Amino acid sequence: MSSSPLAAAVAFLLLAASVPARGGQDAASDPVALAKEHFRKGAELYRAERFREAAAEFEVAYRLKPHGAIHYNVAQCRERLGEWPGALRSYVDYLREVPEATDRAAVRASMQRLEERLASAGAQALLVYSDPLGAEVRLDGKPRGRTPFHTVLPPGGYALSLALEGHEPAERDLTLAPGTALVVDVPLAPATPPRPGAGPPPPAARADLGARPAALPGGPGPAVDPARQPAPAVKSRGRTWTWVAASASAVALAAGAYYGVTARRKSDELRDGTVRPASANEALRGDAEQAARRANVLYGIAGAAGAAGLTLFFVEGRF
Repeated sequence: MSSSPLAAAVAFLLLAASVPARGGQDAASDPVALAKEHFRKGAELYRAERFREAAAEFEVAYRLKPHGAIHYNVAQCRERLGEWPGALRSYVDYLREVPEATDRAAVRASMQRLEERLASAGAQALLVYSDPLGAEVRLDGKPRGRTPFHTVLPPGGYALSLALEGHEPAERDLTLAPGTALVVDVPLAPATPPRPGAGPPPPAARADLGARPAALPGGPGPAVDPARQPAPAVKSRGRTWTWVAASASAVALAAGAYYGVTARRKSDELRDGTVRPASANEALRGDAEQAARRANVLYGIAGAAGAAGLTLFFVEGRF
């Protein structure tokens, strides 16, 4: 493995090329200019073999102007520091954010070496991602952090659960193998809104256990107290199809909202200024358009089901 930060230089050139020149703007207030400055410092520190400081500068540059190639530089620093789990996570992040990377095979080989070193220590890496990020991670019922999450554990079975406000919880049974890191991607569905009009069930009727008058010998049966007589039963007019239509409307609305958010996120990613291959941009654009179409169809279904439910509410009550 070369000690020259060639990948760092390439990532820096990509970062600089992805942003047009900003004439006359104060560099101290320009996050892109600040990112380039931190990146330059990181490259200098890397060449001086001050890897921990270099990694910190690269991470600051990424926060100011995210570019997936910077993860490779961080991984190189972590690997030279002997921080194998951190290096492994940065390599994974690099391949996730730069799917068209031409050095993918070489990066996978570096990851395999790190996995072998962890295996020789009797442990392995677990990396958990969610969409959206920020979900609380629990392993075997114990809170461990939030996504994106990585840790090192002994090989074996684990129960993973993810929770994020506004989304349905997710659970997975994991098996961490001795020789290979485990990367888990979990999409989180938006929470289903409560069914319209649903409320707690009515309290169950209780039997009257009060004493009844005894029968007189040779006389009529027990006396009946009119005040204790049950009220005549009233036949309930059910609205089964009303609730079916209302439920269908709610589910379609929730699914439409999910695809609407997905379309907006893909569109924002397409316009964030990141330099990507043309095929990657076309894929993002196609994903955004497909999600938008699905959202529109589901919104239409939700509206139709809601209108049907309103009509059925009045029609079913007459039967």
